[in-house]
Amino acid sequence: MGAGKTTAIRSISDSEPVSTEMPISEDVEGEKTHTTVALDYSSIELETGELLHVYGVPGQAYLDFMWPMVADGAMGIVVLVNAERADRLASTEHLLRRFGELAPQACFAVGVTRTDLTDAFTLPEFRDALLARGYRIPVLRVDARQPLQVDFLIKALLSYQYGRSLTPPG
Repeated sequence: MGAGKTTAIRSISDSEPVSTEMPISEDVEGEKTHTTVALDYSSIELETGELLHVYGVPGQAYLDFMWPMVADGAMGIVVLVNAERADRLASTEHLLRRFGELAPQACFAVGVTRTDLTDAFTLPEFRDALLARGYRIPVLRVDARQPLQVDFLIKALLSYQYGRSLTPPG
């Protein structure tokens, strides 16, 4: 919660995304007043003219019934994590494991948001901790409000997908 999924989708969408944001009944994240209760959806036209369908689903366990629906057939999954959360490593690993089960064919990337708001986070340590747990995936710092940064994260994911699909000559 509060990682910027809705903001990231809005920042790169070609049109207004479908969103299921609702007001939060109590202030749980400082300035956060709304949360996604089902999913966000949009499509983005790639340079090749193909449409990339983008879904944002909440990470809370009580909303995990949405996860299989969007993971089915996914070629790639971006996990956005809020650097301010004390449980950022455990929650990221949980989401990577769970979505890995739901979409074993998918490639993964992690985008870490809100890094400018905490001194308790360093990207190399976080990346190394994921690597030590067996996750050899792109892990990037990203400002969800900045279209170029979100676009770069998606391109890193797509590049990883492309590189994984190559077979060595032989």
